[in-house]
Amino acid sequence: MAEFNASSVAYEVQKCFSNKFFSNKLVAMNLIEDSTARLLDNLFLLLHAHTNDKKESEKTTKNLIKISVKIGMLERGDKFSVEERSSLDLIQTTLRTVAKTLISFHQVDHTYDRLFLVKYLTELETLLKNLIRPHLTEKSVGRVEQIFGVVKTEEFLDQIYQPKLLSKHPEMNQLMGKVVQDLTACLDAGTI
Repeated sequence: MAEFNASSVAYEVQKCFSNKFFSNKLVAMNLIEDSTARLLDNLFLLLHAHTNDKKESEKTTKNLIKISVKIGMLERGDKFSVEERSSLDLIQTTLRTVAKTLISFHQVDHTYDRLFLVKYLTELETLLKNLIRPHLTEKSVGRVEQIFGVVKTEEFLDQIYQPKLLSKHPEMNQLMGKVVQDLTACLDAGTI
């Protein structure tokens, strides 16, 4: 008699439909915590202020949502091996380190260290790609690359932390202040 596992079937169905389902921002935002939704909204605004390209900013934000949801589905579906769970723990630790670093650099003048931040962002990107590669398509790996291709650039990081660039774009400082508040709320709530 052939084995049947309803959880596996449900997981495969979720995986197939997640891209279409989560392309609607309203639907996605109703499925995530309020603090995380605010963080994503303000990150979108920060990216939009940086690029002046609404479509590209939406793409980056949607990719972030899709990858987060897919990793959550893999975790809930118990699809990760013991080694992959250890890698996921390391990803969560590194993500918290990056979040705390972003907060600190914003709150304490003259502490910005681009190389330090890029090192951790690069490590996070590599860990994420290695985690999802066996489970998701190359398109998903490309989504991770697209996200980090924006957020770990010298241009983006300098624009949110360099005083001389902030004076030319004061809206970036205000938006980063909101992102910092949201990061702090997410850290406090345990969603990061």
